[in-house]
Amino acid sequence: MQENMFERTLLALSEAALDDSRLVSAAAMISDLVRATGHSIAWGDPSATHAPEVFFARCFAGTERRKDWERAYFGDCWGRDECIPRLHSLQDGQCALIRDLYTDEEKKTSPVYNEFRRVTRSQDGLFVVLDGSDGCRVLWSIADSTEPEGWDSGQIKIIKRLAPHIRQFARVRRVLADAGALGASLTEMLDNTRSGIIHLGRRGEILAANDRARELLLKGDGLDDRDGMLTVGTADEMVELERLLGRALPPYGVPGEGGSMKITRRWTPAPLVLEVHPARGVDADYRTWEVAAIVLVVDPLSRARIDPASVATVLDLTPTETRVAIALAAGQPVTDIARALGRAESTVRTHLKRIYRKLGISKQTELAGRILALEGLSGFLGSQDRDTRSESTSR
Repeated sequence: MQENMFERTLLALSEAALDDSRLVSAAAMISDLVRATGHSIAWGDPSATHAPEVFFARCFAGTERRKDWERAYFGDCWGRDECIPRLHSLQDGQCALIRDLYTDEEKKTSPVYNEFRRVTRSQDGLFVVLDGSDGCRVLWSIADSTEPEGWDSGQIKIIKRLAPHIRQFARVRRVLADAGALGASLTEMLDNTRSGIIHLGRRGEILAANDRARELLLKGDGLDDRDGMLTVGTADEMVELERLLGRALPPYGVPGEGGSMKITRRWTPAPLVLEVHPARGVDADYRTWEVAAIVLVVDPLSRARIDPASVATVLDLTPTETRVAIALAAGQPVTDIARALGRAESTVRTHLKRIYRKLGISKQTELAGRILALEGLSGFLGSQDRDTRSESTSR
C-alpha cells in the first residue's frame, strides 16, 4: 500500500516539475505520504558569508498552496530567521528537527519561531538540506507530523527516500526557470535558445532537439548523436547515461524517475550537466505525444566568454580569487570549486569573503553580475595593449 503511494507520489512530482498546474496536487500527496501537515520547498543560499538569499519558494498546507505564508516568510522572516545560517552547517541530505536549530533563548524570544512557526504548525517540523548547484541548496521544510507521538522511524525513512526526488524536482525547475521555459509545452520548449533541450522516445531515441542542443551534438564535445541515439563522453559515463535513461524510461505502468550527471568534454574543461526527466503527463500535441523523456543540457560556460586576465585586471583579484569568482559565476557549487582547486571548502569560502570585501558587495548574484558583465572584454583589452605597444614603437 505505502509502496503504491510512493510510486504515485513520484509520478505526480515528476509531472509537477514540468507543469505548474499539477504542483498543488503533488504537494498534497507528499504531505500525505510523509504524514505531515504541510511542507515547503525553496532554492536558496543560506551561507553565513553573506545575506541569505532565496530564488524559488513554494509553501503548501494540505491541499492548498499558501501564498500568504510565502509572502510572510520569504518577504519578511527569511532574512531574520535565526536558524537559516545554521542550515549551512548541515550535510547534504541531513534531516534536522527545526526546534534543534534554535537556542533555548531564541525559543523564548524569536518572533519567527514563536509567531510564524506556531501559525504554520512547523515548530516541531523537519528541515532537509540538499546540495543543488550554483553554490546554492534545496531547502525542504516539513511541517509538524500528523502522528500524535511525533516523528517515527518510518516517517524519517520515507522522507530520506523521497529527498533525492525533491532535489531533482528543484534542479529541473531551476534549469527551466533559467531558460525561461517554465510552463511551456513540449513544442514550445524546443523554441528556447538559452538551454539545450532534447526530446527522447520510449527507446531513448532522439525525436527532436532545439538549436542549442543540435549545436552541441554536431560539435561532438562530449555529447553525440550516434545513429539517432544519444551518446556521451567516456565509457563509464555512457553506462551512467544508460542507467539514468533506464530509470526515466521504465516499462509501462512504472513511474519514471529523473536524475542528473556530468559529461566530460573533449575540448572544454568545464563539464556539461545533463538533467534527464520523464515527460509523462506533460501537455502534448499530435507531434509530441510520443515524447517519453526530456534531456536538459546545461553548459556552465554558454552564458558568457570570460577572460581570466580581464577579470583579474578589472576587479583587482588574485589568480586564485579570479578562478573562484569565474567558477561561481559559471554555476559551479563551492564543493566542486574546492575539489578543482585542491582546497578545503572553508578556504574557498574565505576567498569569497575577500572577494566580496574587495568589490564592496554582499551577495553571490552581485558577484555573478560583475563577472558576466566582463563578457568579451578580453578582445577590447587585447586591442588596447596592441595599440599601446604600437604607440611605443612609433615613438
